[in-house]
Amino acid sequence: MFFLRLIFAFGCFSPGYGSSGSHSLRYFYTGLSESISGAPEFYAIGYVDDLPFIWYDGRSQEVQSQAKWMSEVKNQDPEYLKRNTKALRGWQENFKADIQILMDRYNQSAGLHTLQEMYGCEKNQNGSTWGFLQYAYDGHDFISLDKDRQTWLPAKPGADMSTQMLNADRGLAEYWKGYLEQTCIQWLEKHITYGAKQLQHKVRPQVKVSDRKSEERLITLHCQVTGFYPREIDVKWMKNGNIMHGTASKDILPNHDGTYQTRESVEIDPQEEARYSCHVEHSSMPESLIVLWEPKSPSSLLIVIIIGVISGVLVAIGVIIWKKQRGRKAFGYRAALAKEDRSSTSPETAFNPAI
Repeated sequence: MFFLRLIFAFGCFSPGYGSSGSHSLRYFYTGLSESISGAPEFYAIGYVDDLPFIWYDGRSQEVQSQAKWMSEVKNQDPEYLKRNTKALRGWQENFKADIQILMDRYNQSAGLHTLQEMYGCEKNQNGSTWGFLQYAYDGHDFISLDKDRQTWLPAKPGADMSTQMLNADRGLAEYWKGYLEQTCIQWLEKHITYGAKQLQHKVRPQVKVSDRKSEERLITLHCQVTGFYPREIDVKWMKNGNIMHGTASKDILPNHDGTYQTRESVEIDPQEEARYSCHVEHSSMPESLIVLWEPKSPSSLLIVIIIGVISGVLVAIGVIIWKKQRGRKAFGYRAALAKEDRSSTSPETAFNPAI
């Protein structure tokens, strides 16, 4: 699903960045100013740890279950999908209006523009918890909530107007603080209980190495790793047994089946005699998986070059926004935060995915 990948293509998403033994519940919303191939103008996804459990897009306008344990959730709460479908339809309309407001504010009359939100909570092994809420616009942090101080903070020029509006209503920040510290944690614990078996499963990665001719007679080696779960993985190129520091890609992207993929790349001089190998470490394997690179014949290398060029074009089309990884700092806001009309951003109408 191409539109599912859009959430991750910009390298910001890190659903499993918590420490060992911790669990997280996260929601991601993305709104586009116009439709693009394979992607609706609005979509949302919920994650427990590294696994998606609900999905919504503006075309179907229905919340869909993505995890086996959701049957237990629906048994305990028959109105869960219906209630969240109604709420997300409202968020879809809010995102559409907010993007137009922000385009006007930044004097943008056309082009593809994006508004994103991420919010959620995490419970650590020692019982401590934390929550987050933040927005981004056109690939840059826009506004975040300081939960403890119950204050909205601007992250770029043009966000001051929105934060002033939000801070004028103390009730909204108070609502989100309560949701992130209590309701979110309660639902996280339910999902962990219902999905214990699925959340603990492990899938071994598949590894393939390839090469592509680059500038100045160098060759770029690629190590494609896919089909693994959980998300955390270590992939590195080795030269004669030593770790190489090259042009590596650290993005970890989702597959349609709930597993993940990544690619590690490095440039080498083919004239230099050396032994190159890709080393993969993952919790599904007791030992590292090592795959050697073997130079291809000239005719085979030409085919690789052609395929590489085509792949590069497709990747360029797919990448949209938010290139910067924030580490443990989280992101996510209310879709209507940018609105000049505050009527749609009251605590009573704020989306609560768990109640």
